[in-house]
Amino acid sequence: MKNKAVTVLIAIVGGFVGGFILSELIGLLGFLLFGKAVGVKYLPIILPIICAVVALIFTSIWKPRKAS
Repeated sequence: MKNKAVTVLIAIVGGFVGGFILSELIGLLGFLLFGKAVGVKYLPIILPIICAVVALIFTSIWKPRKAS
């Protein structure tokens, strides 16, 4: 249980940082290509939620193999 909580926490932090960077890149490319601000408004909030759900699904499906 503790392992899942740590995994979800790391996914949330990574999703927030990744969402912020991705949002800035989209805005920069949109400004360079179209001359105006373009982007996804709540990407740094949406992406951590998606990452946490994917992390929970991944940790519930994946079972570590026992060493023989």
